[in-house]
Amino acid sequence: MIKLFTLFFSLVKANVITILLVSSIYAQSKLTIFGGVNSSKIQYNDNTINNRINISSRNGFNIGFEYPISRFIAGVSYLQRGSKLEDNTLLNIGGVDYKINIDGYEVFNYLSTHIYYPISHSSKINSFMGLQFGSSLGGISLTKLKFTDYNSSQSDELKLKPKDFDVDVGLHIGAEYMLNNNFGFRASCFLGMADVKKTLIDSLNYKNNTFNISALYKVKRTKKRTGDNKKIRQIDTNSKLLLPENAIKLQLEKRFGSTISQQSRLTLGYGIKDFLTIEISKTNFLNTSDFSFRTNYLNRLIKNLNYPINIIYESIISTHPGKPVIFDDYDKLSFLNQIIFEYKLKQNIIFSLAPTFIHINLVDTKLKPKGYPWDVWFAQSGLHWFYKNNVQFYAKLSNQITQNEISSGVKTGFKTGIQYSINSIEIDLSVSNLYHLNRTALAEDIGILDNDQKLRFGFQVNKIFK
Repeated sequence: MIKLFTLFFSLVKANVITILLVSSIYAQSKLTIFGGVNSSKIQYNDNTINNRINISSRNGFNIGFEYPISRFIAGVSYLQRGSKLEDNTLLNIGGVDYKINIDGYEVFNYLSTHIYYPISHSSKINSFMGLQFGSSLGGISLTKLKFTDYNSSQSDELKLKPKDFDVDVGLHIGAEYMLNNNFGFRASCFLGMADVKKTLIDSLNYKNNTFNISALYKVKRTKKRTGDNKKIRQIDTNSKLLLPENAIKLQLEKRFGSTISQQSRLTLGYGIKDFLTIEISKTNFLNTSDFSFRTNYLNRLIKNLNYPINIIYESIISTHPGKPVIFDDYDKLSFLNQIIFEYKLKQNIIFSLAPTFIHINLVDTKLKPKGYPWDVWFAQSGLHWFYKNNVQFYAKLSNQITQNEISSGVKTGFKTGIQYSINSIEIDLSVSNLYHLNRTALAEDIGILDNDQKLRFGFQVNKIFK
């Protein structure tokens, strides 16, 4: 357990250093930072294979940066490609043919470089085309075999080695739309031109195809102001995630959809200090209780550096009385630790990034052994647009980044909605593909359980007493 927390804080330290370096080195450059979601699938060189088996897209993520060089744009990124595969066939055992279903997926991790030629259509709309080159960092391949007429199945996971991959080369075309001088969105398509594997013959080899949607942040040169007009862009350290001192928050949340039973959560929060908030909540899933605290005391580490970053640490302990016991009552505990970085893009737009670690003591699964600790890492990001003083639009994205993937279900969760304030009451309407409402539920929703990806609707009311 100590080793796991050491790994967690090492990742947090790396994120802090990265943000500080990027802010200081590129504060007066034309750097563009981007990150988003990939939807990838493979295309076999032999069309008879493409027609015989069911090939579908698999989601991944990408993050990177780019910089204009003369009339071109060059960049570096880390990205995931891959695909889902399914086939129904016969397996002969002892002269008897058995109907089997084979399904699974492959994930390919790449460190890539690209060079684009941009075309400007207006002050807000640009398109581009160019080449992207990827060097393999390995990946994973999961295969599940199921006997159709019998209740029997077997799964096998294989780690893919970088040496088995060829250089990934392809045509990359796309377009971007800028909301303002700094923030925008990009949609692009990658068409692979080179075979993925070195170890396969041409007829069994394949190429990558990827569709991508990303958010962009362009770091523009800032003009210095003299005298009293000089301003430093900085987030108020009294974050929306923290309550004012001695304030009390009461929150009621519901989530419902066509394929789930109604989920509910009741939360009570208290602001001990401006920099410290504690909460206790109760949900109907496994009769779960969450105990949490949040603090932005870490801001003192960078306060004198005048970086426009707000840092919030959150720790949660969850108890699940309704969870079956495998060994003892400690099986009913789970833990969450995360550090949230908030960055103010504009006066009314905040971007957040949160590396998140969830540990669940024991889980009853179909995998062997039947129960053992699960440790799952997530990368969470969010965008909050304060349209008016009392109206806020938001979008949140959660992606599982643990290498040992433990289900074939959804690996990316999202939530988007609008929040309206009336005096000290906040009303929140949202849409999400997530299921449960307890604070450590990410591990089940996009990690352990094989939930569907249908939309769920949420309703939330917050009341703050000062």
